[in-house]
Amino acid sequence: MATIQIDAERCQKCGKCVQICPTIFAQHTKGAIPHLLDTTRCIECGHCVAICPSEAISHSSFPSGTIAPIQPEQLPDTAQFMELLRSRRSIREFSKRQVDRALIEQIIEAACFAPSSHNVQSTEYIVVQDPAMRQQIVELTIAQYRQWRKLLGNPIARTLTRLVRGSTGQATLDELREAFTNLINQYGQGSDPILREAPTLLIFHGDRHIGFAGVNANLALQNASLVCETLKLGAFYTGYVVAGSNFNPRLARLLKLPPNHKIYAGLAIGHPRFHYKNWIERKPTQIQWF
Repeated sequence: MATIQIDAERCQKCGKCVQICPTIFAQHTKGAIPHLLDTTRCIECGHCVAICPSEAISHSSFPSGTIAPIQPEQLPDTAQFMELLRSRRSIREFSKRQVDRALIEQIIEAACFAPSSHNVQSTEYIVVQDPAMRQQIVELTIAQYRQWRKLLGNPIARTLTRLVRGSTGQATLDELREAFTNLINQYGQGSDPILREAPTLLIFHGDRHIGFAGVNANLALQNASLVCETLKLGAFYTGYVVAGSNFNPRLARLLKLPPNHKIYAGLAIGHPRFHYKNWIERKPTQIQWF
């Protein structure tokens, strides 16, 4: 349980802590020193220590050294941030140079600052830079897609799909089987269609029993992908690995996933061989206003 204290001498009685966290703080009257309610309900988000203008609130979860002043002059303006968003692209062509550990640590730090449901901060990380392990991940992922291709060609499965989903469902199965076949053929011809020979794989995983663990992981992934841009690194989302890992226990054993953990996202990272000169406008989106 968190220990929270209010320094009465420092408190400015502004009531900001009460407004941003009425679960923990209250004021009997406007202008009074706030008092604490049930601190067992604190989710350790840090709002109270972040908002206090006089550093009157101390919190056991945020000791000295864990709180830093925001530097507004370091923040990008809207135009700069939009340029970052527009210019980000999925990069799948990499040089053979490995990504320094210090850069990967910066990427993970950025990922850790993503929001999470109820502030559980449930996402954990695995960094794979060993070439032999990366190759095993590719092989196990391809093995899973071979199984799926076989299943999609099963006459019974195809008949059931046609009966339940009609011709549209059958066409979807055919498209998937063709896509899996192309993937497997590329690998058979010596290519790496899974990681595209990226020198680093960053895996985002979490306890499957935690609510919104997958959402938390993918929010962290987005933070990581954006900071890759600022570090002049290329990256792409490893959907093949994520999908395959959910059905291949050998991949979980290889990565030594904790019990009940699931891979929710992955990012292949490396130094890009090419740099894009233009950003491309997105399709018009559908918006409803009420």
